[in-house]
Amino acid sequence: MQVTAQPKEWRVVVHLDSDAEEASYVYDLMHSGRLQVEKRDSLPLPFHGQFLFKLPERPRPIAIQVARFEATATEKLAGERGFKLLISCARGPDELLAELERALREVPPASEEEIKSGEAAHRDEYTRIREMTFPQKVVYATRAGQGGRAILMQQPIAMLLLFICKNPLITLPEIIQIAKLPSIDALVAEYIVKMLRSNPQWAMSEELKMALVTNPKTPGGTALSLLSHLSAHSLRNLCKRGEVRGTVKNAAMKILMERKD
Repeated sequence: MQVTAQPKEWRVVVHLDSDAEEASYVYDLMHSGRLQVEKRDSLPLPFHGQFLFKLPERPRPIAIQVARFEATATEKLAGERGFKLLISCARGPDELLAELERALREVPPASEEEIKSGEAAHRDEYTRIREMTFPQKVVYATRAGQGGRAILMQQPIAMLLLFICKNPLITLPEIIQIAKLPSIDALVAEYIVKMLRSNPQWAMSEELKMALVTNPKTPGGTALSLLSHLSAHSLRNLCKRGEVRGTVKNAAMKILMERKD
């Protein structure tokens, strides 16, 4: 993480490498009492919007505006990765921006202290996960091992499933399992499709593509876009399945007819 002040634009820029780092960072901001939100049993992710922020040097919180930008293609070619948060507040004395920068940079790492690895814990992993708050589970989902991911997947909460997908250790069989769950939402489905399109090995998985196409939570346009990447055998199976959406069946049949021509 890199935090820099831009006095001319009157904002602080926070560079983060991954969604996992963002989840930990937002959790730490909330736990420290600096980021003040109405629902403390959730995490405002992706992190953007208007919030109240408590500066250690000031008695009352200030209003901040957070904008979130993914790295552009040009920035990625230049070696930049991840994304940046642009955090601004109402203009004031120069020391106000300096205080905001310091408060955003010097955040106590609560997520590192509270969410420990299974080897370091005295209790079994199932018990520890069960006793975690929801924000802790979200952060833990991004770093859990296979056993922890399996336990978390037993909780059909879309946001939790999304951050399990963002775990860098996630495997293709686990992604397929999640893609089949009726508890995913459009965000989870779209993220899995994004992963599929960026991973040639996963893009070859007929089972994963079928799971996404047949899951009613996958947005219609996204499901239709995957049809042309399915084999004729899979397309014929789609046409026979009663629970598949009519628009998907019709499009699958049309592709089959075109391939015959």
